[in-house]
Amino acid sequence: MELVYSIDVLQKQYLKDWVSEERTTISLSCRNILALLKLSESGNSSHYDRQYEVVVFDIDKPWESYLVTIVPKQLLQIVWDTTGSKLLLIDVDGECQVWAMKEHILNDWQCIGSVSNVGEEILAVMWFHNGLQIIFDPDKREKTQYIEKFVRNMRFKPSLTQFGGSFVEGWVLVSASGLVTVGVHQTDGTVITSSESLSTNHMRLTAADVANTGNGDIMIATSDGQLSSAIQCYIVSVKLSGKNITITSTNGASLYTKTQLDYSVSDNQRITKVMFMNNECSDTIFVCCGNSTHCSLEVWQLLEQMLPQHKMFSMNTAPYNSIKTHKWMHKATIPHPAQLTCIAGPKLPMSRNVVETTGFLPYIALAYKDGTIQLIHRYTFQVISTSNLESLCQPTQSYPGAADRVFNSTLQLSAMTQTGSGCGIFGLHDGRVYLFKTYNGSRDSTMQLPPTSIVLLLEYAMVTGQDCWDVLLAVRQGMIMSICQSLTENFSKQVHTMQDYVFMRLLSMKMGLFSSYSAGHQKAVDFHTQLVLYSIGNVIKSILKPRNITSQDKGPAERVSILCTKHTDGDIDQILRSLDTDEFHVEVRKKDKPDLTLSSLQPLIQWVSDFSLQLLSAAPMFQSFSSFTGSSLLTDSTVLHLLREILVIFKMWGQIYPSCLPSFTTTSVSLDIIKHMYKLLTRAWNCCREGRSIEFDDTLLDECSVLPSKVFIPGLSQSFRMDNMGFSVFTQVLPLMFKFDEEPDYLYQKKLTKTHKSVVDQSNHSDQFHDIVRQIHLGNKVSNDTRKCTRCGCLSLLKPVGKSQTMVSWEQRWIRNCLCGGHWKLLK
Repeated sequence: MELVYSIDVLQKQYLKDWVSEERTTISLSCRNILALLKLSESGNSSHYDRQYEVVVFDIDKPWESYLVTIVPKQLLQIVWDTTGSKLLLIDVDGECQVWAMKEHILNDWQCIGSVSNVGEEILAVMWFHNGLQIIFDPDKREKTQYIEKFVRNMRFKPSLTQFGGSFVEGWVLVSASGLVTVGVHQTDGTVITSSESLSTNHMRLTAADVANTGNGDIMIATSDGQLSSAIQCYIVSVKLSGKNITITSTNGASLYTKTQLDYSVSDNQRITKVMFMNNECSDTIFVCCGNSTHCSLEVWQLLEQMLPQHKMFSMNTAPYNSIKTHKWMHKATIPHPAQLTCIAGPKLPMSRNVVETTGFLPYIALAYKDGTIQLIHRYTFQVISTSNLESLCQPTQSYPGAADRVFNSTLQLSAMTQTGSGCGIFGLHDGRVYLFKTYNGSRDSTMQLPPTSIVLLLEYAMVTGQDCWDVLLAVRQGMIMSICQSLTENFSKQVHTMQDYVFMRLLSMKMGLFSSYSAGHQKAVDFHTQLVLYSIGNVIKSILKPRNITSQDKGPAERVSILCTKHTDGDIDQILRSLDTDEFHVEVRKKDKPDLTLSSLQPLIQWVSDFSLQLLSAAPMFQSFSSFTGSSLLTDSTVLHLLREILVIFKMWGQIYPSCLPSFTTTSVSLDIIKHMYKLLTRAWNCCREGRSIEFDDTLLDECSVLPSKVFIPGLSQSFRMDNMGFSVFTQVLPLMFKFDEEPDYLYQKKLTKTHKSVVDQSNHSDQFHDIVRQIHLGNKVSNDTRKCTRCGCLSLLKPVGKSQTMVSWEQRWIRNCLCGGHWKLLK
């Protein structure tokens, strides 16, 4: 393990006159947004009158924290939902609140429901599962198709469904009195609840956990803390009928710990933790027994057992009949001479029947009060690695006020969670957050992850839609080129439907990989521009609908693509003559007119045209410079072919609605810019297609050289986002130290230098802000209703401006996230 960075969440330094054992909790979403509770520094800092803040931040830029809410009481649980857009907050008095992002803005939250369980201490909480589980199997890394590598578990069912079998969003709570409370969030914004006791007997629990069984039921494991008592498991089923919730609890298989046989009552041994491996794995449970000076962690697995049944209890004539029952089997015991503080289980859904995990070591992380962190193998339950927190955090202990902040000399973690891929661990203690990378560290030779396993993790994130930032923790600088090449080769072997499904995610992933590469900023910028180009190209092609079409005919976009591939002479008029203009029309609603739809798309049309001019004008630089803005796009035959197709569509629309054509500032009125650009793009496409050596002929270079004298070339800043500061953590010397609301020095220097400007862009550079979604200028000063991407830094208007249904749909497509996949935040 190695420390990546640490964050000081408190600006002020507080002296402690006693040892505080405040409960802390953190939660990481599937989109790599970390939520935690911190002491509020705005009000009274008295020990008896404190307020707490729930804050979230993108782990890519941990110094930018965003407030969710301020609570007057300590929180026991903070839990993200499966989509990463809602937070469940539970305080010490049993108050439960659900907070959601307002209009998907990371720094704007609203409470959408609350449930009061006054006097109840909540021990465990879980969001309902939506039933979608895709298995990660390292044994299938040699498979070619994604659909064979990542198989969906069809037996896994949602926790709660309504009429028709659709998933219902909600959560389940377990209190210390054995009360199960279910909350369901309705579509009208209301929250309905129901409570039921686990048992008819009085219960006083000290530890519990919740997990899904896979068949739609919920398993709850409980303990009263006594070694002499059993770990009692219950199977809970939840049914919804209208607004009535029915909760049914039945007894499940239970177990007695092995530790009770090794220690007497005088040793003061108690059961301190009961935890499932994760909320999707109810067949593996961890039971921690111990005291202040010792602990032992027991691992139990639930197995199916066939027992013979006597004929007097069977309806069959056979003398014996087997019945199926469940039984907990002890797998391992892990002792340690210190108290266990927290456990971080793996989040990847993996089958228990994995044959071998060569190159990939799934683990369970254990943190102890003496500062030790152990990594335990997920299947063999053997200790893989042992680290000490003080030695890992040695460089970070020299910050001002460190001696005042730490009352006890021993540094420990009070809360811990794994990232989605397991490549990183987040820990929290005493107002500081730590991020550790577990694989490919220089200190630990056992936790090495080969590039093939990293590619498999990236492809899993690409298929499931999860954020891949944490996977990059295992990527060394020398691996990036080979990983990108493997991703491209594997992608090219997929069927077309799968390629269309994951292509945009692949571009976003490559942008992140090259952004984390110290010499890859230029290619990262090109991939970001490619994201914008393909997004616009898809919406332009999607509104092309012929008036009459049969199942045997090809669509208009397909016919344009075939003709552009067939005709290589660069004459756009020849292609237009092969198309019947009357067969093409823009699909609109009754309220919209075709000319209004195309007029609303004019900014997108203008962006594609300006981008084509910028790309062609930079072609002469290719012979002298190996890397410049747009160099990788200029040599990409797929990009050039897409531009040719889009220009043909523009020319075809212009014959029907001339007002939708892009505008140019030219020195000659007779020059047809679109026709001229198509000719030059065709020549460039001929030079680099079919694996040919990329060497532009002199005629093409001469015509591209005089292009700026014929038409005004817009600045590159509106097409290429060269101020991208995302993934900059990976290009620095680790470990790093951050503070909330304080931008690091290296980022300021990076903004100040701006070494990636192209020579072509020096004369036409503009400081105007640009809307990445609508492709319109926002002026030199942005308004208050503007949102900004937390990853790439692009801006966009918060309120919709589209008048046609096509433009409204385009804006709605990016309401949840930016084109690069990052969250939006509101500029205040």
